Amino acid sequence: MQAGEEKEEKGSLLKDSGRNSGIKFDTINDKNVFEKLRKKGRFLRNKYLIIYILAGEGQSKQIRAGFAISKKTGKAFQRNRTRRVLKEILRNISICKSIDVYIIAKKNINDAGFSEIKEELEKSIYQYLERNTLNQG
Repeated sequence: MQAGEEKEEKGSLLKDSGRNSGIKFDTINDKNVFEKLRKKGRFLRNKYLIIYILAGEGQSKQIRAGFAISKKTGKAFQRNRTRRVLKEILRNISICKSIDVYIIAKKNINDAGFSEIKEELEKSIYQYLERNTLNQG
């Protein structure tokens, strides 16, 4: 019984953490969505990332993201760390509408720290959102 009680306590702590601030996060696995992002999405390049971004098809605030991290960036644990860092940044970003993002990591991403990657990614996404809302309004 005690082990079951501990699991319930841990689960309740995770639900009460309040990290996500109401924005849904999902990963893209469909090849057609990646192709759509590459053809119709806006292309942004910065120091560590290549980003294709497109306004989503929902009224809810949701980020759908796909990642491409080549073996040239490092061994498996480095690629997985990079993916986890990018997901964490996207979970905590505040947006005004739904977007789809395809992120390709460059070779030098392992040289950067969390804050540098976060700054570059947020700057690119906010830049897109500003231009997109100005063009629509």
